Amino acid sequence: MVNEPLSDDAKSYTNGDLGLRSEQSPWFEAMGEEYLDEAFRAAHRADPTARLFLNEYGVEEDGERWDALYALVERLKERGVPIDGVGFQTHEYAPGDRIDPETFRSHVRDLADLGVQARVSEMDVPMGQDEEDGRQTQAGEMAGKLRVCLEEPNCTSFSTWGFTDRYGSTADTGVYPPRTADSLPWDAALRPKAAYKRLLEAFDEA
Repeated sequence: MVNEPLSDDAKSYTNGDLGLRSEQSPWFEAMGEEYLDEAFRAAHRADPTARLFLNEYGVEEDGERWDALYALVERLKERGVPIDGVGFQTHEYAPGDRIDPETFRSHVRDLADLGVQARVSEMDVPMGQDEEDGRQTQAGEMAGKLRVCLEEPNCTSFSTWGFTDRYGSTADTGVYPPRTADSLPWDAALRPKAAYKRLLEAFDEA
C-alpha cells in the first residue's frame, strides 16, 4: 500500500528527525507524516477486506532504519491507521547486506507484538564472481529467511524479486542479449540453482 517511506539521507535520522522522506515527497510537504494515514484509510475505504502493507528496504538488520520503521508503525497503530503488515524487501546486494536470520526473526516478532504481520516481499541475493561458494551463500541466505517465515505465525508470505537470472532484478535488460545476473533461484537457462533446492528443503522441514 505504501512503498519506501523512509529516507535515504543520513541526516533524516538525526536531531530528532523521524527518518521519513520529507524533502523528496510532495505528499509529506503538503500533509506531513499523516499523508501515510490517509493513504491507508483511503485504501481501506475502497476495499475493507484488503490486507494493507507498508513495504521497505534495509529494515531487516538492526540500526536506525529499523528503529525508524518500528517507531513509524507504532505511531500509525496509535492513531488507529488500518495497517496490517510490513513487507521486508530483503535485497542483499553485497556481503555487508547478509542478515542473520535470527535478527530478522526478532523484527518479525517485534511486529507481532504490535499486532502487525510481516512478509518477505522482494528477496534477491546477487553474488559477485569473486565470492567463493557464492551459490551456497545465496541458498543459505534465502532458505534462512524462508524458515523464519515458516516458523513465525505472523509472517504471511515469501517472495523473490523475480525467479530467473535472465530477467531478474539485477540483470541488465537494456542491452541485447541481456546481461544476466546471479541473484535468484533459477539461472539464466531456467535451471534450478542451489537456492531453489534449499528453499524446497525448508518447506519439507517445516
